[in-house]
Amino acid sequence: MNAGGPSGRRLAAALPVVTIVTAVVVGVAVGVEVSLLVVAAGALAGVIALLWASVQALTGESPITLEEAMTLAAPSAEEEQKRSVLRALKDLEFERSVGKISEDDYAELSARYRGEAKRLMQLLDEGTQPERERVEKALRERLAKPQSVPANGTKEPPDDKEPPAASEHVASTPAASEALPPETGSSSPSSAESEDAP
Repeated sequence: MNAGGPSGRRLAAALPVVTIVTAVVVGVAVGVEVSLLVVAAGALAGVIALLWASVQALTGESPITLEEAMTLAAPSAEEEQKRSVLRALKDLEFERSVGKISEDDYAELSARYRGEAKRLMQLLDEGTQPERERVEKALRERLAKPQSVPANGTKEPPDDKEPPAASEHVASTPAASEALPPETGSSSPSSAESEDAP
């Protein structure tokens, strides 16, 4: 079902009407309970149609089969192998900590598992290399575009001088200067009064 096409739009517009008419007919014929189930089923079908349309929009409006949709989030065989090897390394660490295996066995098995994990990670990295290059290229192009608003958020170009330190900015406000502790070596009336107070 292509929710973006004309037939998909007609179906999306007809679904609420069909659901309500069916619910009324079933409610009169069978009862309110079954009518509510029909409304719930119609709402579920609508949500599924919306999610399917979202998935199609994310894939660039290209048609996607149910089989492809089911495998979108499924890990690859290499990812599963990597997880099992890393799990085995954790188990190996635990077994060594409780004294189930000797240090020599641990060193041998650990080296073997670590080598296998490294190989699988490199294999996974090689598989994502074309996608990574595409993303890096898009990022470089985006960063190369001139921005219409400067980084400081104003319409004026940024100054070449450095911004004032946070303490200078806070001390410049009248209320903040009263709240700041006095600097060492200065004698202000408030600090002299606070030293005399018990």
